[in-house]
Amino acid sequence: MTQSARYAPLLIVISVAFSSFLVRLNNYMVNISLPTITRSFGVTSSDASQIISSYLLIITTTLLLFGKLGDRIGLKRVFISGYIIFTVGSLMCGLSHDIGMLIGSRFIQGIGSSMLLAVSFAIIAHFLPEGNTGWAFGITSTASALGVATGAPVGGIITGYLSWNWAFLINVPVGIIAVIVATMFIPGKKVNEKPVEAQEGVQKGFDFIGTILIFAGLGLLIYGLNNGNKEGWHSPLVVVCLASAMAVIAFFIVWERRHKDPLLHLELFLNPRYTFALIATFLAYMLISGNAFLMPFYLEVIKGLNAQTAGMMLLVYSIIYVILSPVSGRLSDKVDPSLLCTISMTSATACVLFFSFTLHLSGLTVVVVYLVWLALSLVLFFSPNNNQIMRYAPADKKGVSSGLFNTTTNLGMVVGVTVIEVVFAASAYGPAGPSVKTTLRSLPTDTVLSGFHHAYLAGALCCMLALTFSFLGRRRARPGRS
Repeated sequence: MTQSARYAPLLIVISVAFSSFLVRLNNYMVNISLPTITRSFGVTSSDASQIISSYLLIITTTLLLFGKLGDRIGLKRVFISGYIIFTVGSLMCGLSHDIGMLIGSRFIQGIGSSMLLAVSFAIIAHFLPEGNTGWAFGITSTASALGVATGAPVGGIITGYLSWNWAFLINVPVGIIAVIVATMFIPGKKVNEKPVEAQEGVQKGFDFIGTILIFAGLGLLIYGLNNGNKEGWHSPLVVVCLASAMAVIAFFIVWERRHKDPLLHLELFLNPRYTFALIATFLAYMLISGNAFLMPFYLEVIKGLNAQTAGMMLLVYSIIYVILSPVSGRLSDKVDPSLLCTISMTSATACVLFFSFTLHLSGLTVVVVYLVWLALSLVLFFSPNNNQIMRYAPADKKGVSSGLFNTTTNLGMVVGVTVIEVVFAASAYGPAGPSVKTTLRSLPTDTVLSGFHHAYLAGALCCMLALTFSFLGRRRARPGRS
């Protein structure tokens, strides 16, 4: 075996993991720059929020499309194209001279990010030996966590010492290098694998109507959820958006069942273990995103920490996750991943329940225990869960499965923030919800603590449901051990 062949799997994993790091880094790095951007362009925070929402919207609504394209035209082509479009979008963002151009450029950057995310897991599952996939998913999860953990500090340093433009422009040289590395080391196809164009089904008509339907359905759903608290859940805008989303998604499912080469192969859901693992993923990300939204408010409003100290506290979780994620991935190559997921969600449920009933205590000990416990719990979930989802996807549908997985995680994040914030607001502010003049700091401490208590009970319920589906997946897998 040559030296290049020996290190080929590692180089593939590095290229894929770096794409996950870059996408997550840019999401959180830009967040910290928003106040500076609003001052630079003289716009409101509502206008600036579209910089984030346009990015999230295009990623979530196109993941299935690019996953399908990966199976159809080749995973490598989509992956490298994603790096190129991401780099071009970043350049356009950095050179933007008004808010409209920045939002449009961010939209383009999101297309590149979606292409990278859609096929990243599929590349690992397709080109690496099965015994190494858990390790590879562990490395990729670590890279994502590292991007989340370092995004705000890196963005703050770049914006503070240079300008907000460089939070985007820094991606250009990095993206060029990433394209070169991916071109050199990611295979075009497996040994003895037929070219993509020669594979059965490639010449079938592409599902353009399905693409439009899923884009419209998920777009309406995300828009409705994001505007629920702002406009009111009974407002005509929100009701029409959510009802239309349900109708369009239902029609999408009917259409996919009849199409000869659908965007989403519904037979994937015939495997109970695969389906239950996806549902558990959705529920786990509801907790993750809800906790990420609420915890800074808890640390600053209840514990009185400033933003810098609160950020350092949150690093406790990220550091533990980054260190142990590769170990968890390796473990999932040797132990049944559904068993690890069941153990993980059992521990996470106990952890969140513990915090919901002790968050009123003084000092920071409870917070540290919670963050450490949560990190130790969830590190046993994500890499093993990623491993089993991709393991049980058919070989010719890895791209679709990867796109579906990432769509599920993004939807879980959107729904999680919405649901947990609604529970918090209903308890802290009352049924009427927050008014423009009411801030958390102006409310009685007991009232705010009640909001956090009920919100984390909702988070514990998410974990409990994820535990249930992880356990059901394990039970359904026992007879055939598929």
